[in-house]
Amino acid sequence: MLVGPSVRARYLPGALIGLPLVALLLSPLAGAGLQQWRASRRSAGHDGALEQLLAPTWAQLLLGALALWALFALWALVPLLLTRTLVLLDEERRTLRLRKGLRIRDRGSVDEVEYAVGEAVRGSLGLIGVRTPGQAQPRQWVVPEIGWDDASFDGLRLLQAAAGFTPAPPRAELMAEHVRSRREAAHRELATRLGMPWREEYAQDDAVFRAEFDRVRRVLGGKEPPREGDPEP
Repeated sequence: MLVGPSVRARYLPGALIGLPLVALLLSPLAGAGLQQWRASRRSAGHDGALEQLLAPTWAQLLLGALALWALFALWALVPLLLTRTLVLLDEERRTLRLRKGLRIRDRGSVDEVEYAVGEAVRGSLGLIGVRTPGQAQPRQWVVPEIGWDDASFDGLRLLQAAAGFTPAPPRAELMAEHVRSRREAAHRELATRLGMPWREEYAQDDAVFRAEFDRVRRVLGGKEPPREGDPEP
């Protein structure tokens, strides 16, 4: 079981979305290179199927973009494989291995885990403390992007359960609460700016807050009579 994002999970979004856009933007450069290559081949007396295929400008741009995409995808995969950090959990043997790049940097046992924490949002770090017998302080393993996706965070939850800790809630629940808390903070700031009294129902019902917020704005704008407790214009 992986504690941390897999190479596939980290690689596919960039390879299938980001890199094709970059390749498309740079396709005129690649197309010009293919055009020069075709011209040199024809001047040397070669006029085969490939040279005929590259005759249209659109074909040069398309093949140039595809070639750049393949090249960028390969370049992106190599550093990802060499720099990734994750923990391999063997549930049956109750062993842990810290992998950085292609090498195993440290080993431990599930029974030696003193803490395993991390947040569900992307960009957060997973922290695992491993203390072997006779060691004064636990070794801290840092796992980047522990909240990259559900599978990555589930690996941390599984480790927490195996180590005897109370596992964190599923990532979907934590993300929903994260979004709700951020929305509540934004609404509280808007209410403070208007001098609008805060009610706890606003934290749970976005529609109720927006309706009251719009009403208070109309009151402050003189378009609606105020009610008791409304801020003064």
